[in-house]
Amino acid sequence: GGTVSGIQKIPYRIGGGATKQTHYASRTFENAVWHAAAVYETLKPLREQLRPDLIVGHSGFGSTLFLHELFPDTPVINYFEYYYHPRGSDIDFRPDRPAVEADLLRSRARNAMILLDLEYCQAGYTPTEFQKGRFPNAYQPKIRVLHDGVPTDVWHRREVLDRTVGKHQFDPDTRIVTYVSRGLESMRGFDVFMRTAKRIYQAYPRVAFIV
Repeated sequence: GGTVSGIQKIPYRIGGGATKQTHYASRTFENAVWHAAAVYETLKPLREQLRPDLIVGHSGFGSTLFLHELFPDTPVINYFEYYYHPRGSDIDFRPDRPAVEADLLRSRARNAMILLDLEYCQAGYTPTEFQKGRFPNAYQPKIRVLHDGVPTDVWHRREVLDRTVGKHQFDPDTRIVTYVSRGLESMRGFDVFMRTAKRIYQAYPRVAFIV
């Protein structure tokens, strides 16, 4: 709990979730419902003192689903990141890693909480036209594209005099290659990066890889 940068932080505790006995295709929904219930139970005693003007939540995690019951007059806006498809999607985009049947089936069920959020929210937004285009036509009017953007005043090529990273200091002749991702997994190309890194190292031994 407490306040972070002037924002009140109210943590919640999850009381359960999907188990091995839960069907593989419905585990995402089961976990999302437990999150939604935990948020509901945590905020229920605070409903009179909070009285929010707006509720914003990340769809798919289910944290806003039950809040309509606590704050019926408060509009809900959901952030819609992705709508799952079994074909032409994150599951089958790599020919070298064909999708397994269980994941193809699960991709259809994974949209359950997202569809509930689409139905109950007053409006939604997503970062790109591509992501918006993944959602069903019936809900397209509810979704606006608000591009996250890249702050080019921060992230741009520039001369760096101090080539120190952590405890390591690199001389000017050492080439530095970086890889950034929230997960080191095949869907985000980490295995491709590792194979490429080996080829780079074989051609340019004076190289450092920062992941």
